[in-house]
Amino acid sequence: MSGAVRFVIPAPQADRIEENLFEWFGGIPLSAARGVSGELAIWVSPSEADETLAILERLGALGLLTLEGISRAPEAPRDWVAEAAAFRRSVVVGRYLLDPHDGPLATPTTSEQIRLFLPAARAFGTGSHESTRLAIRLLLDEELRGHRVLDVGCGTGTLAFVAALEGAAAAVAFDVDPDAAIATREQGRANRIPRLFVFAGPLDALRLAARFDLIVANMVCEEVAPLLSGLRRRLSPGGRLLSSGLLMERGPEWEDLLRRNGFRVVRAITENEWLGTAAEFSE
Repeated sequence: MSGAVRFVIPAPQADRIEENLFEWFGGIPLSAARGVSGELAIWVSPSEADETLAILERLGALGLLTLEGISRAPEAPRDWVAEAAAFRRSVVVGRYLLDPHDGPLATPTTSEQIRLFLPAARAFGTGSHESTRLAIRLLLDEELRGHRVLDVGCGTGTLAFVAALEGAAAAVAFDVDPDAAIATREQGRANRIPRLFVFAGPLDALRLAARFDLIVANMVCEEVAPLLSGLRRRLSPGGRLLSSGLLMERGPEWEDLLRRNGFRVVRAITENEWLGTAAEFSE
């Protein structure tokens, strides 16, 4: 909590009040955490500090606390978002280096690598998760040059970026979350991605006549399942559906779902507990 005041209550006393902590402190916005020694730290805004102290004094009068053992100190303001982002590391998938940093913090690349700058954004898909890496691997195993690719639920657009850089005639990316579409458009410009087309909205926003050689969806099963029939109608003859974001333990369930929608799995890859599949529409 930036610019907060921190109260620290020693372990024996903390045990007496933690269970009813939010009842004791009523409507005061606060954060609380137990330390390694069992002490309870409470953070409140500076404007709430005096009221917090008054509550602690009332608890002391009830015999639940000993005020002499409680410390109070201001916290220096901190940019928690920036600090969290600083811990992110670059990821290498094939010849692509997915880097969350730019400038002096940028990860050096080799002559064979293509660097994508993918800073933290309010959307998924920066390469830090196994499912994104699986989807990229599936894409890189396909013939992309001159083909039309659809990135469903694009998040930050990483998959569409890779498709475009691999020579796709068009990489169309969309997401129902406007923040994701904005992030994709902004990061696409930052990385100078060619032939990239982005929109915010549902699959039905695409005209029915639109056809794609490859459709990639890095989405959990519950999200992509309702879209399967619509995705099938938008595949060109011989096209493939690439899917990630699936847990290995649900692999048989996923294959059955694909089968019931006219697809058959032609390739499956895994990373840790995650599964990626390439499927074709079987007439």
